Amino acid sequence: MIPLPGRTLGRLLDRHHELDLVTEALDAAGAGSGRLLVVSGGLGSGRTALLRALPALAAPRGHRVLRASAAPQESDFAFAVACQLLEPLLAPGPFTGPDGTLPGAADDAEPYDELLALAADRSATRPLLLLVDDLHWADVPSLRLLARIVKRLDRLRITVVASVREGDPRTDDPLVQEITDRARHVLRPAPLSRRGTAALAEHVFGRPAEDAFTTACHTATGGNPLLLTALLEALAATGAPTAEHTDAAREIRLPALRERLGRALRAQAAPVQALAKALAVLDGHPDTELVGRLAGLDATGCAEALRTLRRLGLLAPQDPPRYLHRAVRDAVEDIMTPAETEDSRIHAALLLHSGGHPAEQAAAQLLDATSCQDGWATEVMRAAARSALGRGAHETAGRYLRRALLCSSPAGADRAALLVDLATVERDLDPPAAVRHISQAMLLIPDTTRRAMAAARIAPVLIGGCPPPTVEAVRELAEELGPPDRIAGEDRESALRLEARLRHPAMARPGLLASCAARLRALGPRPALHTAAERELVTVLLAGATLTQDVSAAEAVPLAERVLAHEPASPAHVHTALTLLVHVLSAADSVTTVEPWLRTAAERAHATGTPVPRAVIAVELTQVLLAQGRLTEARARAAEALDLGIADWTTLHSLMPLVMTAIESRDAELTGRLLACYREGAHHGVRPSPLQLLRGSTAAAAGDLPTALEYFLDWGRAAERAEWHNPALYPWRARAAGIHQRMGRTVQAERLMEEEYARAHQWGSAVAVGRAQRMKGALTEGEAGLALLRESLETLREAVNGMERARTSVLLGSRLRDAGRPEAEGHLRRGRQEALDCGAPWLAARAARELAAMDRGTAVTAVGSLTPAERRVASLAAHGVPNKDIAERLRVSSRAVEKHLTRSYRKLAITGRTELSGLAHLLPQSTTG
Repeated sequence: MIPLPGRTLGRLLDRHHELDLVTEALDAAGAGSGRLLVVSGGLGSGRTALLRALPALAAPRGHRVLRASAAPQESDFAFAVACQLLEPLLAPGPFTGPDGTLPGAADDAEPYDELLALAADRSATRPLLLLVDDLHWADVPSLRLLARIVKRLDRLRITVVASVREGDPRTDDPLVQEITDRARHVLRPAPLSRRGTAALAEHVFGRPAEDAFTTACHTATGGNPLLLTALLEALAATGAPTAEHTDAAREIRLPALRERLGRALRAQAAPVQALAKALAVLDGHPDTELVGRLAGLDATGCAEALRTLRRLGLLAPQDPPRYLHRAVRDAVEDIMTPAETEDSRIHAALLLHSGGHPAEQAAAQLLDATSCQDGWATEVMRAAARSALGRGAHETAGRYLRRALLCSSPAGADRAALLVDLATVERDLDPPAAVRHISQAMLLIPDTTRRAMAAARIAPVLIGGCPPPTVEAVRELAEELGPPDRIAGEDRESALRLEARLRHPAMARPGLLASCAARLRALGPRPALHTAAERELVTVLLAGATLTQDVSAAEAVPLAERVLAHEPASPAHVHTALTLLVHVLSAADSVTTVEPWLRTAAERAHATGTPVPRAVIAVELTQVLLAQGRLTEARARAAEALDLGIADWTTLHSLMPLVMTAIESRDAELTGRLLACYREGAHHGVRPSPLQLLRGSTAAAAGDLPTALEYFLDWGRAAERAEWHNPALYPWRARAAGIHQRMGRTVQAERLMEEEYARAHQWGSAVAVGRAQRMKGALTEGEAGLALLRESLETLREAVNGMERARTSVLLGSRLRDAGRPEAEGHLRRGRQEALDCGAPWLAARAARELAAMDRGTAVTAVGSLTPAERRVASLAAHGVPNKDIAERLRVSSRAVEKHLTRSYRKLAITGRTELSGLAHLLPQSTTG
């Protein structure tokens, strides 16, 4: 291979065949028979690079090399190429004028015979190699001279190698054809092979490239040397040639090539330019006829223009026609004016729409246009949004609808419909924006039925955070529709949904919440669940009755599971009241059905990639996992919800499962993240603030008991005002009672726990009852307290919450240890293991401390049971004195020492000296016999 600079090397790899043919021609010329070789190819195929390599072949053979390069801007200058070629041959003599220049070059004469004689004369003494780059751009006189030379080559010691660009209009000029038709060989350098691509990449990067990288670069450029060299040099600036760069290979911009490609495109005939622009607009569209229509060409004209672009090397070899690389499309777009681009985009969208092509194809064109169109454009955008939603592309659907809004009238039903459609998409991406757009739509819809349907798109959990005018508008709509029992059809469905939203705990006033149980009972013993609206209302009523504790767990579970059985496990449930089912079933200690339902919904939400459903379901799963005492998993789900940005748009009350997880797990990081999300004193309406529970727990952990107690009591007072009575959901009394007990306020603690105990039994779930029994047992001394703790443990055996079981086991074990009961160890060990399984290391550590204290007490008792002789022997052995030395020191036989040690091991419940050394601190070393 001829050594060449890097940029030339890329275009000379894989050129062995071409170089062999040129070498053959040079040898023939040296023997007196000249030849013409034409190097033909598209843009960047390596024609010029090949010509630049030929002098290295000619010099060893004694050939003189003469070069010329034609250019479009010089094509009107007579003999411009001829002068470049032949002036190096000139010396004052019969072939030159007085000034040593070619005769006639200045006065436009045509001394063809003299110039031909000059070339023949000089080649007679030394063979010549004439290199003409871009012959198609040469001036006419120079072409005529070259035509005369090539006609006589078989009698001259001259080799002519000329390059022409395929696809350039000048290549078909008769004079150019007259020359090229006489070529002995037409060399068409092929694209670089994969092996050549790898070699070039190694040269550019200075090290071998990964196979995946070179394959991607070769595929992205089709092996075109110009594009490939520019691509590799651009990628070299970003780092090593690894597989990480493969995705960038096709789409990376190559600004250095845009000007050169643009010049080539501007030189083309108008039909070729028109088709090139149409291809840039309809990038890769499979319908070639459509591309031709956009370019304004018939089938014949389109085919001819395509053939030209392929000859230029701008298109990938496969169909449908597509630009070889993004850099080519960029160059085409550069030669289009803004107005031309705008018109082409709109025309393309109209052609796609009227031709029955997928709506998203037309919409993509309109997205890139800036002007507004007639109603057809809005129709296209809405259809495209539906299509995008169908494939889970919510963000794309939102872009289509926002673009349609720009062209809609400022008022009217069409704009309202667009706002509702956009809000439906935004619910999964940006809930506050969805609420704003529904609020705007409600102002534009005169019809009560359709206005109510729009209002029902607001997720119930967001109603409480809506601006007062929006909330008031929902109330007025509900009044306009009237009671659901007195209407039918769509109005009834809307009325049921609006009632569900107005009664939702996120916004319901105390009086309205308290009436949920009565309203639920009015629906009958088996409320109708045939429609989604009926299920929403029943769910809200059941959740309200659960909060106010106007139903029992035994009543709530069957109804909640009936609702769940009617609903598919879909991410869409997060925009309805069905999220409240998790609260009800968690409070009732019955989550075995809802957990797999939620996990299926989570998988489907993850497949769509939309953050809002994923975040809400993560919160729901946090609550389910917390209800089972699976703190490690609950913390992971809580962190996931926060990472998805749920705190940016939802109400603080909606994050209560996350707050309770932070409290139960004593997770400082999760606590800090939650406290950073909301400021102290933020508006919470009549509902208690979760921040109070969180700050109370933080204060208790820091030992600030008065502050902790105040936070818990403030929460309790707010909860009572809001009619949140159920201790299974938020056991604030148990926490406040624990603080009272630690502060020595037994009376206050007992009063709170009596009320908690009564309410827990009224609700009836195993967790609520077992927790209340444990806290009451903790406050009760003696056998009565132990009996309550045993009752708690027995109750919690039926519960799914392993954490509550672990707490009771550890507390019971500790109390039994204090009472000297032998069964203490078993409870402590079970409690420690369950605490570890649940992810509560602090509780496991407490059990371990109790067990260690038991071990120390047992050892002291055992040591006290040793006889004086056994104690003396054991003491010396514990401090490492060998049996023989013990016998000598105590003046006894070695057999007596062994007997004393055997009896000591048995009494101490150990197996030998190793364990005995662990008791050395209890056996002071004896120094006397």
